[in-house]
Amino acid sequence: MTCRHVLLPVAAALSLAVHAADAGGLDRTLTRLARVAELYRDNALGFACQETIAYSGSETGRIQFAYLFIRDGSGRLRDFRTWRMGTTAKERGQEVDPRNYRVPRFLESAYLWAFVFRSDRQPLYRFEILGKDTVHGRPAVRIRFLPREPIRKGLNDWAGDAWVDHETTQILEVEAYSPTDWNRRLRLDAGVVVEPQTYDIERIVTTFGFEKSGMRFPSHVEITTTRSTVVPGANHEVLRESTVRNVTQDYSHFEFFSVRTSEEITHFVNGEGPLVARPATGP
Repeated sequence: MTCRHVLLPVAAALSLAVHAADAGGLDRTLTRLARVAELYRDNALGFACQETIAYSGSETGRIQFAYLFIRDGSGRLRDFRTWRMGTTAKERGQEVDPRNYRVPRFLESAYLWAFVFRSDRQPLYRFEILGKDTVHGRPAVRIRFLPREPIRKGLNDWAGDAWVDHETTQILEVEAYSPTDWNRRLRLDAGVVVEPQTYDIERIVTTFGFEKSGMRFPSHVEITTTRSTVVPGANHEVLRESTVRNVTQDYSHFEFFSVRTSEEITHFVNGEGPLVARPATGP
């Protein structure tokens, strides 16, 4: 999803309004999150799972894939989908694209939200600690991330909030929008009416609900497109909202081919030592 729109001034102001007392905590959290991102890169080729995509709206359907990560010819990590069952062995090994099977919308790489916090990408964002929360039974810190201009596809083209485990700094949940939809949501929240008066906002929530050796992996994605219409009334304008499309992606049946121990993971996140190199492994 690509967008060249500038974030609203109020959003930029919020991102810069970090209290001095929180600055140290934010820096420490971002340092740990950068290490967590490296762990995700380290483990990316070490697991496979089943992905189930279901969608409703103008069209309704459900489809399943075998899902894993690969490193392409340029060295970039990306997801890879193939058939899990109901096809020949040759077909099961071929890559498939959900768009070719009437899936209207899907998140290509739920696993890669962590890369927002990579040390080389952190300068491309503004971060702010919004406070503490409880998410999936865990004490969490809520961190807002907003892209700095220029917005570049695949590097800093998302805005939203991440809930991070207070103890382990593992990501628990992410709520994200394109910069355009983020601006639209801010206008709605502020009660600002702008043209056009009918527009759609897409919200993506990713839950990291599967845990292995202290690391958390995406288990559920929900993509909701809401249509907001401002209707002039006698005394005030009425906001009407309706859901026009909903897509869920569920991940299950995880298989791990190689995984760090919980001790290795904890020591690395705490900055107590580097990751010991190991041979590349995969399915």
